[in-house]
Amino acid sequence: MGDTEKAFSNRDRDVFLISLNRGLDRGALISRYSRAAALDIREVYDKEFANNPDRGSEFYKRVFSEYGDESIAELIYAQLGIQNVSNVVTKIMEEQRIGLSFIEKSSRYVRYDKKGEEGYLYLRPERIGIAGSAASEYTDLCDSLFSLYGKTYEPLKKMIQEIYPPERCVFTSRKSGSSAYMDSMDQEEKKLALKAYDTAVRARALDDLRYFLPASTLTNLGVSGNARAFTYLVARLGSSGLQEAKLLGQEIFEELSKEFAEIIKTSGSISAGGFNPKETEDHVAVSTGDVPDASRVRLIGYNPEDDEIRRIGIAISAITGSNNNADQQSVRSWIRSAAENRASRRDKPGRVFEIPSYHFMVNTNYGAFRDLQRHRMMTIIRGTLSTQAGYDIPEIIARNEGMLSEFKEIMKRSAFVWEKLRSSFGGEVAQYCVPYAYRYPVYIVINARELVHFTELRSTPQAHYDLRKIAVKMHEEASKVHPNIALIAKFVDREEYPLGRIFSEFRKEKKLA
Repeated sequence: MGDTEKAFSNRDRDVFLISLNRGLDRGALISRYSRAAALDIREVYDKEFANNPDRGSEFYKRVFSEYGDESIAELIYAQLGIQNVSNVVTKIMEEQRIGLSFIEKSSRYVRYDKKGEEGYLYLRPERIGIAGSAASEYTDLCDSLFSLYGKTYEPLKKMIQEIYPPERCVFTSRKSGSSAYMDSMDQEEKKLALKAYDTAVRARALDDLRYFLPASTLTNLGVSGNARAFTYLVARLGSSGLQEAKLLGQEIFEELSKEFAEIIKTSGSISAGGFNPKETEDHVAVSTGDVPDASRVRLIGYNPEDDEIRRIGIAISAITGSNNNADQQSVRSWIRSAAENRASRRDKPGRVFEIPSYHFMVNTNYGAFRDLQRHRMMTIIRGTLSTQAGYDIPEIIARNEGMLSEFKEIMKRSAFVWEKLRSSFGGEVAQYCVPYAYRYPVYIVINARELVHFTELRSTPQAHYDLRKIAVKMHEEASKVHPNIALIAKFVDREEYPLGRIFSEFRKEKKLA
């Protein structure tokens, strides 16, 4: 088991790190808190673990075989690297709410026109299950999308520089108390400002270019989580109708078996349940025209504000021990006071704001959905990605006739290939060829507390402009029906930021100088 002196960060305090090498042993030892009579778990370690290197494995094997207690699997953690997986399957993985944390390669800050051994970074047709002439059409389309992505990069950067030259850019937010232009800076500050400007221009170009990327784009993913959550992930991937997902689930199973075999093998007996896209793929409403921005975010379900305030009043009365429910005016005053007491968006509202809830239909492009989905406290109900709801056009590209023509042509071609793949292989397989530009309608249920978090975070200057529009519009819609409750979201930023990264990049450069 190792040096007992190194098993814990200290031997004489009530708070200590458990430093055993194997996660299985750490989990087994912590599990003993439940039923150990000893006053100090370190005594349990000395007695049961120190001289028995198999104690952790034996413990989990016995508990799972005799009791089937899955909760103790949450005490074992692993960190997994998953590479060269498509953006179709990563979205399946990232739907899991509890027990897993994800970090994914960004499409906003990393160029995607580099080539690997097989060429551009997208999933090859044989790994998806596409065969025959359709495989060639799929490959040709993906190559064209990536080629156009790379071809457009430099001209797009130049356009952005012409539209937003550095001399006209503001390098500090109005909220900082002053607006700094380059003509007010000394030479050293100007150098820092130009570095920040170049980074912000590059980021804006990549924000527009990601519209070209197909859902088959390969990405890398880091996952940290507990064994129970990984077990469920393996089961979910295995129950998918996608060939790629099934294979990935098996690969994850094999790797995690090296770390906690007794636990991960239970994944085969778990029913993942969930939503089956096949159930609705033939019932998607076809929309080939542009959808007005106003209808991109629609609030379609909510309770009257008086009812929500009454419920908040009942909750406040319950936790304060009052026999009388707080009246409407008192609750409104309390909400205003709670809003005033928030010094920044990092001051989170209390859980009482989880009482009001809102139902939204959000019709945004797939690129923005990928950011939206990261907010896992939302309930997001989605179907199969398709080309049937039309597509969005990046603002800068729309200003250039040549770029716009090429963009529309490749979108039209994508829709043609999607239809061919759908007819031959089904809607799930056809998803892989759909560019991020295409709209992806989703149904969202969100409580007021999460709405505050989402709208304030995703309206910050550095957020992608598509997500900023969604965040601001969701807050506007909620404010119309719940004007008092919406006051708690006091840090929603409605300003326009064409180069959203410029403030944060300038701050960074000044800190590094």
